[in-house]
Amino acid sequence: MHALRPNLVSEREFFELPESMTRVELIDGEVVVSPAPTFRHQRILTRVVYALESWGRGRDAPVTVGQSPIDVRFGPDRILQPDAFVILGPVPLDVAGPLDRIPELCVEVLSQDRVYDRVTKRLIYAGAGVREYWVVEPTGVVERWSGDHLDLAEVVDRILESPLLPGFGLDVRTLVAS
Repeated sequence: MHALRPNLVSEREFFELPESMTRVELIDGEVVVSPAPTFRHQRILTRVVYALESWGRGRDAPVTVGQSPIDVRFGPDRILQPDAFVILGPVPLDVAGPLDRIPELCVEVLSQDRVYDRVTKRLIYAGAGVREYWVVEPTGVVERWSGDHLDLAEVVDRILESPLLPGFGLDVRTLVAS
């Protein structure tokens, strides 16, 4: 009998893959490829990013809002592409390779692989020090995870607010409206 051994790759090998608009992530040596998002997913994501960008423009200090596909390093051999993220500070526009700064906020719009977004990514984000995580359910609710290990959950179905983003408010109903 032969033991099965997964084909693990290094970060170097991962970054030698061809550039792609497909979401390709690296978790502990395993390459994870996700199918293209749906139109509904992208529409919701666009609304989230627009709301975060609008909030960020009104701040005294710089705020960086990013969206997939951008590689972010959450630890050794942990390169993920959050649907959206917020870094409370500037990020140079000419950064090559993955961002090495951990976002304060990560956002995922749920699509097909809900366990991956809800559990796997949340645990990786928590271990890296992400302070808040939003999981947007296209049916009209947002799970807002916070706490030292992203272990405190709140389900929001009206106005999404965050102590991390003073003055931010997003009507969840309009977020998922057609």
